Amino acid sequence: MKIELKKFQFFERMSEETNAFVADIHVEGKKVAYAKNDGHGGETYYHYYEGGRELTNKAEDFCLALPPIVLDGINGKPFKIKMDLTHFIDDLVEAMLKEKEDKKINKLKETCLIIGHVLKKGSYSYINFKQPLSQVPLAELQKYVNKYKLEMKKTQCFWNTNLEELGIKL
Repeated sequence: MKIELKKFQFFERMSEETNAFVADIHVEGKKVAYAKNDGHGGETYYHYYEGGRELTNKAEDFCLALPPIVLDGINGKPFKIKMDLTHFIDDLVEAMLKEKEDKKINKLKETCLIIGHVLKKGSYSYINFKQPLSQVPLAELQKYVNKYKLEMKKTQCFWNTNLEELGIKL
């Protein structure tokens, strides 16, 4: 079953405990409901539009039949949460936000050295050369790489995947 979010609007400034957003839910290509999260830690909720109840119910049934979400539990015991349409929507939101962030980072890689956590989670910083890195003289770029490499914590690395192809020694 194809479940999508369209007219997705994310409100970063309002996101405190959870992602604040609104979106239309489309099932099998038809707009059937809207989803919303206020960003204050509460659960995402959805409500079907007039005429969308039947397809929304089918989407709920589809999601309930999916495998559970498995999280790290206490003392290494996994914790399972039953999948439902609410969790499915939250997963779609996370994927959309990750895709947007990945595009932003890939764009930055063209002109910036990006330093972040080795697991690529959390915050990052960057040094902007305001021109493509391929146009920065190799010796100058290597100097910056060496300088920032010395300042990095053990949990940090360069996120740039284009440095070695430019001739930079890491």
